[in-house]
Amino acid sequence: MAFFVDANIVVYAGSDGPQHPSCREVLLAITEERADGRTSTAVLEEIWHIELSRKAGDVTGLTRSTYALFTPLLPITDETVERALSLDGGRLGANDRIHVATCALNGIDTIVSADADFDGIGGLRRVDPLDRRAVTRLLNG
Repeated sequence: MAFFVDANIVVYAGSDGPQHPSCREVLLAITEERADGRTSTAVLEEIWHIELSRKAGDVTGLTRSTYALFTPLLPITDETVERALSLDGGRLGANDRIHVATCALNGIDTIVSADADFDGIGGLRRVDPLDRRAVTRLLNG
């Protein structure tokens, strides 16, 4: 079962915060091909922005390694943008609406994200990296 990986999962995997162990576990499962994690060009742009701005410290190479792990990336097309614009996304920002539309257009019903704003979005289940049981269930599938 494919699932979508939000940018914060990649960033937290490289940090020392409480989400680190689960986020690292998710990326390791994808690396070892035990899980089908997917992401998009929009997520890669978010990660690149964080890398270039140094908002997460010195994470030089994070974008390149993320790209290598998730290639081929899910594309952002005109259809994606049109779908995102039509969403009733509550408190979701623009890029998060793009993620929801990307998931819908690619038959993905699960997103791994620390962002609780995805909760309650119809057709999409969020797996919180702090919920170790949910992460384990996702990865053991």
